[in-house]
Amino acid sequence: MGRTVVSELWPDVGDLLPTDALDSIAAGAARADESGRPDPASLDLLRKIGWPALAIPTDFQGRGASLLESCAAQRLLGRADPALAVAVNMHIFTIGLTVEHWRRNSDVSWLLIEAIATQNRLVASAFAEPNLGGSATRSTLTAKQVPGGWEVTGKKYPCSLAAEADLVCLQVAAPGQDGAAPQVLVAMLPTNAPGLSVVENWDAMGMRGSASNTLVLDRCVIPDELVFYQAPAGAEDDDVLAAGVIWFSLTASAVYLGLAESALRAGRALLGTQRIAHLNSTRANLPSYQAALGDPYAALLTLEAGCAAVAARMDAGADPQRLLPAALAVKQQAVRTVPDFVSAIAEACGGASYARGGELARLWRDAQAVRFHPPTPVATRQFLGRSALGVPASLDLDESAPSLASKESR
Repeated sequence: MGRTVVSELWPDVGDLLPTDALDSIAAGAARADESGRPDPASLDLLRKIGWPALAIPTDFQGRGASLLESCAAQRLLGRADPALAVAVNMHIFTIGLTVEHWRRNSDVSWLLIEAIATQNRLVASAFAEPNLGGSATRSTLTAKQVPGGWEVTGKKYPCSLAAEADLVCLQVAAPGQDGAAPQVLVAMLPTNAPGLSVVENWDAMGMRGSASNTLVLDRCVIPDELVFYQAPAGAEDDDVLAAGVIWFSLTASAVYLGLAESALRAGRALLGTQRIAHLNSTRANLPSYQAALGDPYAALLTLEAGCAAVAARMDAGADPQRLLPAALAVKQQAVRTVPDFVSAIAEACGGASYARGGELARLWRDAQAVRFHPPTPVATRQFLGRSALGVPASLDLDESAPSLASKESR
């Protein structure tokens, strides 16, 4: 990779993610793609440099990275190994969610984040499920109350680093008490808890090294003391939830910005050496090829500026509810901008970019995964459209909008 050039848009996070560590991680990216598993040496290196404590406040023995600094670090990691970056982004998002919860509630959740920092624990995030439509505020897994906790059976998929992490953060549904609305419980469990197992069935086109396997819960009991958040199912008028969605939307977008920069680096190298014989010039020096990348690059720079600006506003104390549409807009733009940018580079490089073992082919495949992270594009599009019209908006897909109609009538 060579020495990282610090962008004017991002803080220098070289102390959090040294250049030599990035170079080592980049060296394992192709191996991870080929094997369909994260490179063990890269994971070990992240632990060695204290990556699990990145976004944990220094008061709790963490590295104290802000959201903007976390995005900057994830951008650099996305340049080195996008699949590893998107996998550990689930850890970053979970830490961000937990810290935001603690800041608003000042409860015993600080014990959890301090333990993660001091014990260098890696957290997997098991919020995705089949048949949810990308919702983060519901679960198809219904927990049954038992003495001391909640018993639950079901599957979480895809769950990045399910087999490699020390802890897993997950949400499950619980019946409401005395006729109240169903609840969603968010808890953190050790991955060696009784009733938890992993089925290694991840075999995707791209992001192959993210190890996004299936987490199976078989009569798994979640102790009451490990439930750190509870809210009505589908409820979104909550600062903690909004802050968590903002953390995920921005840090995930930063990963894909790093991927795009890596594709640009690879494209520069190819275009600078590929010659058009009858013009006696490299493609990089021809106006037609230069112009072909102009608009996609402008879109990428706009996305990068938006991501950094919204992260900075969150760090400055903006209201998460009011900032949420902007953060979701950043993520929604990434869904189009990054794949289009990588495709434009690949097209400019011609058949050389289509080689199965080539870096550009791998990055093109990895870029397609940006379409599938919740909140999904369909749900986000609906939310942003309703926000634009000034009507109540929800990240739950709601084709007939009965819940929104009831809000409007109140």
